[in-house]
Amino acid sequence: MNQQDTGFSTMQAMRAGYSNALAAMQSGTYKGDGDILDFTLWDRFEVDGTTPTLRHRLFVNGLGSPGGIVGNKTLADTNVSGNVGIPQGQKLYVRAIKVFYWAKEIRTPVEIVEFYQMLAETTINISIPGKDTYGQWALDEIMGIPVSIIDNPAATNYNPPLSTGRHVGILPLNLPIVLASVVSFNISVEHHTAPSADLDDDVVKIGLNGILERLS
Repeated sequence: MNQQDTGFSTMQAMRAGYSNALAAMQSGTYKGDGDILDFTLWDRFEVDGTTPTLRHRLFVNGLGSPGGIVGNKTLADTNVSGNVGIPQGQKLYVRAIKVFYWAKEIRTPVEIVEFYQMLAETTINISIPGKDTYGQWALDEIMGIPVSIIDNPAATNYNPPLSTGRHVGILPLNLPIVLASVVSFNISVEHHTAPSADLDDDVVKIGLNGILERLS
């Protein structure tokens, strides 16, 4: 091979490398086999100790339906797009359950104790029709509160609590819960003791976090 042929081969290799690099940069967003996303499906409700059954059904009413914190549901309330569970062409692998709590006003020490009691007396249940429950947890476990003690440094012989909650609000699952396309599922949050009226109108948000597969 002479010097001219060698130079031509080198130029071809450079052009091929550039084309491959350009194709790699332009690929990845649009795929023929769909997308895989890190995703959270969420819904929320207001605490209300007078709710007749003390049970809140979540992920039932989608965007634009009644039942939002202010008027019809907006994206701040939920990102459920319909009333059939996971939409057609999607599948959610739930790898963690998240709980968020929004107190609408400043709380006294007594009300904070009532808040801890509400978490300990409230459970979340996940089930699919035709199957047994997929999981049951108390909200204090998901919140990450091993000890709930209110500090009072002014008290005589004050001793700080041995441990305090990290208030993580995330429970990783050892086994993912698979919510397939168009399969209905039931997620309920139930107060086994009526929450104090002091907590009325506070907001609890539940998130199902994991991997979402969807067709492009």
